[in-house]
Amino acid sequence: MKSIRSQLHDIAGVGALHLSGDLHSRIINEEDAETKEFAVLLGEINNIRAINPEIKYAYTLRRNENGDVVFVVDSDPDTNERAAIGYKMSEITPAIEEAFSTKRSIMVETEYYTDEWGTFISGYAPFYTKDGRFEGLLGIDITADTVKKHQIKNMLIISAVSFLVAFFSVLLSLYVSGKITRPVAEVTADMTEIQKFNLEHTASIYSRIFEINEMARALENMKKSLRSFKKYVPSELVADLIRLNKEAVLEAEKKEITVFFSDIAGFTSISEKIPPELLSRTLGDYLSFITKTILRQQGTVDKFIGDAVMALWGAPHKLSGHELYACRAALECRAGLEKFNLILAEKKIPAFLTRIGINIGEAIVGNMGYEERLSYTAIGDNVNLASRLEGLNKFYHTDIIISGAVYEKVCKSVLAKFIDIAAVKGKNHGIRIYELVSMLDQADSRQQQRICRYNEAMELYLNRKWQDAMSIFNELKNGDDFLCSMMTERCRNFIKNPPPDGWVGVIHLREK
Repeated sequence: MKSIRSQLHDIAGVGALHLSGDLHSRIINEEDAETKEFAVLLGEINNIRAINPEIKYAYTLRRNENGDVVFVVDSDPDTNERAAIGYKMSEITPAIEEAFSTKRSIMVETEYYTDEWGTFISGYAPFYTKDGRFEGLLGIDITADTVKKHQIKNMLIISAVSFLVAFFSVLLSLYVSGKITRPVAEVTADMTEIQKFNLEHTASIYSRIFEINEMARALENMKKSLRSFKKYVPSELVADLIRLNKEAVLEAEKKEITVFFSDIAGFTSISEKIPPELLSRTLGDYLSFITKTILRQQGTVDKFIGDAVMALWGAPHKLSGHELYACRAALECRAGLEKFNLILAEKKIPAFLTRIGINIGEAIVGNMGYEERLSYTAIGDNVNLASRLEGLNKFYHTDIIISGAVYEKVCKSVLAKFIDIAAVKGKNHGIRIYELVSMLDQADSRQQQRICRYNEAMELYLNRKWQDAMSIFNELKNGDDFLCSMMTERCRNFIKNPPPDGWVGVIHLREK
């Protein structure tokens, strides 16, 4: 085997030197099989095959624009069996992958490779255009049968009798040991996948040994239980417990996290208009869409509270820039909801209008509850504030509100409208709140200019320049623009009845 691998290395390397990369680069489609370039390359590859009669196949490969490895020139003498130009290779071996990655090394398979044409040991060498650009690989296949013939010949030279004894001994030992080791190995592999929390992995394990079959059934039952378990708690937690060989206990720690709350506006009235079964399915589809969006942006869904969703970023695992991931998730929810509501309209179901609040800050995060029943969650003022921000959307006629703490961290990446300094229920001090409009790179210049002007007017408003602020709000007012109308009315009132000198613009809200 070592000798043949060395021989393959040399044949492929020398053969690749004779191939014209420039001609090869002109062969793109199946129609090019009739071109002069294809005929020249086919002749060159046939010359390579003629070097050693033990070569079964010789061909060239390249990667197409989709990253697939495809055949280009196949020199199979049987034209009916030739791979067409652009025919996709069914499986990419490690040697092919490495040869394409390095583009400078001759690679030979270390093991047999089986495909639709048989079982081979193969070598691959790169070839280039005249300007040195990598064009493709020359592949040389020697069949497993050829390799085995050499092996048998060498072993017979050593000792025919020893070969026969060894051959039958190996067959017998493989048969006997296979009855035990194969299913045990499959069970071990299945257990390894469970440890990685890959619960979708399926293993076909059968043995005549009763204990192995019982072990396989127990593993399958365990996977079903874990699949059910992870539907109730964040799957990252279950995976950590399995990986670290830990049992969940009461524990919590202080962390800076981003908290996301969403709720459906007027869901109670919607639920009264459609049958319970349809409501349950529709809500399930909605929560699935929200959850997948959050998970896609690396968030952790903490809990569902009816139609409301609470999610975390930065826990249980650290995540750099988690506040921006939360903002992206909120904007994706808004965009996806438009398509979701089109489906609801076809079913004559009222549209779901989702309101979202996002805040960042320190919170107590961990396993809460008691020893027999735990829930992984976050508690604290910053968590409550995120929930209050979600509720403020109703007052300001918005759909996504983020706190000033979030805006400070994401202001270079998002477009947001400064809408007020609000003291939510239960708080004496106000915070800046912003309506999240879009990602900055997705907003056109006109939209950016309008938001900039609005924020400018808000700063004039806070600096008691109400006449100037009112002029901008009136300028920006477009039809039923609630925020501009609200701020215009405030400015008009303050012009007539100025607030005391200590006024800082805080609005105290008494409703959740």
